[in-house]
Amino acid sequence: MDNAGYVGLSRQIGLQRELTAVANNLANMNTNGYRREGSVFAEHIEALQNGNPSLSMSTLSRRFVDLSAGELTITNEPLDVAIDGDGFFLVETQNGERLTRDGAFSLNADRELVNAEQLRILDESGGAITIPQGQNKITVAEDGSIFAGGQPVARLGVVTADPASLVREGRNLFNAQDGYATLEDARVQQGVVEGSNVNAIEEMARLIEVQRTYEASKRFTEDENERISRTVRTLGQTQ
Repeated sequence: MDNAGYVGLSRQIGLQRELTAVANNLANMNTNGYRREGSVFAEHIEALQNGNPSLSMSTLSRRFVDLSAGELTITNEPLDVAIDGDGFFLVETQNGERLTRDGAFSLNADRELVNAEQLRILDESGGAITIPQGQNKITVAEDGSIFAGGQPVARLGVVTADPASLVREGRNLFNAQDGYATLEDARVQQGVVEGSNVNAIEEMARLIEVQRTYEASKRFTEDENERISRTVRTLGQTQ
């Protein structure tokens, strides 16, 4: 493959991955606490020999998680909780503790606080949060402390992590690969859920832009392949 082919192919691979990210953002625009994913492209320029023009190739350098806040919706449900500002809730999974912004909680059969996937929500010490039997009046203070029937039960585990270390996993969860730390000044709101921070109009515009750029790059590659084929056929006919 010649230089033009490598340039077109590298561009298409990056655009295809970005197209997947944008499509995933749109699919989760109504998912509680979802954080949109963006892409960063890098340009690599190499000087060629014999006076030829430099070669420029663009690649998808990395992806990033947009941690801006989503819109808050009042539900008045006592187990719906939203984080006011930075931070994540702690969730227990089979693969270890994970982070989420989705605060639409409920109680399982053992009266443990769980999310929509029935994964247990953890307190500040990493333990499950259990509401005693017969205590249905649940209050969540601004600092995350949970009271049932006026008695303290636990305090929600709200943590912070380096955004660069967050790896998105399924079920609206993040894996903080470099670890996390307790957010001491965390603030939460009861009876409120945080929505996705995806802007549908912006994502649709980006989707169209990426699709058009991909098609243009694809045409460039096809035209270049056709040019090479014509050259080979011409050289074959002259021999």
